[in-house]
Amino acid sequence: MKAYILNVGDEVLSGKVINTNASYLSMELESIGIDPYKHITVGDNEAMMNDAIDEFINSDAKVIITTGGLGPTHDDFTKELICRKFGYDLVLNQEAKDILDNYYKGDYPSCNLKQAYFPKEAIIIPNYNGTACGMILEAKEKIIIVLVGPPFELKPMVVNSVIPFLKSKLKNNILLKQYYLMGISESSMEENLLDYYPKYKNVNVAPYASIERIRVQITSISDYVDQFKKACEEFEDRLGNHIIGTDGKVIEEKVVDELKRLGYHISTAESCTGGLIASTIVNVSGSSCVFNESIVTYSNEAKNKYLGVSFETIKNVGVVSENVVTEMVNGLQKLTGSEVCIGVSGIAGPTGGTESKPVGLVHFAIKINNNIFTYKNIFRGSREVVRKRNVSFALYKLYMILKDIK
Repeated sequence: MKAYILNVGDEVLSGKVINTNASYLSMELESIGIDPYKHITVGDNEAMMNDAIDEFINSDAKVIITTGGLGPTHDDFTKELICRKFGYDLVLNQEAKDILDNYYKGDYPSCNLKQAYFPKEAIIIPNYNGTACGMILEAKEKIIIVLVGPPFELKPMVVNSVIPFLKSKLKNNILLKQYYLMGISESSMEENLLDYYPKYKNVNVAPYASIERIRVQITSISDYVDQFKKACEEFEDRLGNHIIGTDGKVIEEKVVDELKRLGYHISTAESCTGGLIASTIVNVSGSSCVFNESIVTYSNEAKNKYLGVSFETIKNVGVVSENVVTEMVNGLQKLTGSEVCIGVSGIAGPTGGTESKPVGLVHFAIKINNNIFTYKNIFRGSREVVRKRNVSFALYKLYMILKDIK
């Protein structure tokens, strides 16, 4: 089954609002075996919306999901246009009106009342976080799903109403497992799997790479459950050293979980990352239980003053070196008493590189109690990308060490 996603709104089309709804809906559709066939973004323009809906009607796609244009103002007309297009009249829907009344406690401008009008044939999608409900219509052998624009309102509507409805329309149960990988490039993973794909012709393996990690989605249908299980088992055997989980947690969440499990505390000493490792960790709710301190020692003088890094070491081997980051974590542990200390020094670029120490070179040290682990890597990309990859690499290496500690 194929689906169109139609995002409506001048603010989305112009880029003033980032369209996260399209990616979210695509992932949710894929998770139940529906192919997100096409994304279309249009402004608050009836002609543009008409053209997009005509394209959908004339396509072999079964489902269209619209987002946006359900507000109380004159330029919110998604629902009205779709109803005209498919020949439905709008009438006051008591369920939608009750939700509107409860949201405003019965006191709201008259223009909001248009949000309670729907075709009598529609299935109402309740919205308990805003004023506009959505709807599901089945017409001309198509499924039309109309949703709000704000993501915090849209997501509960998708989870509680849209996905259960669509699953009821599918003939086969979808088998799905997602893996999250780090410490390997997409091309290296592909190389590892070249002889794997032909073995499982009824199983789909789809990788989605980002700066931080690779998400791999393995899907099939219930007719091929044995093949699906074998495909997952072999995938885990081949790439287990790079799999950080199947639950969707980002690496900083995994690290915080392991620190809590072990009763450890962490501190960071950062140079080229400028505090980004610390900031990433404290993004996690509950990280205050494990996070002690962070110090940004960007200059050589700061490394010496706060961490006791020797000027002689810097002179002999350079500030971007295994020796320096080792001294950084030793000094950090003395300063903070944390069981886990991370030190990082590198060349984020785009300037500052040499033939022996190119842009993107980063040295890391992780000290856990009395044990020190050192790493180096060369990251490619812009200054921002190099710094982000530094953080992901450091946290990935830390997680892989922590998870093996009993």
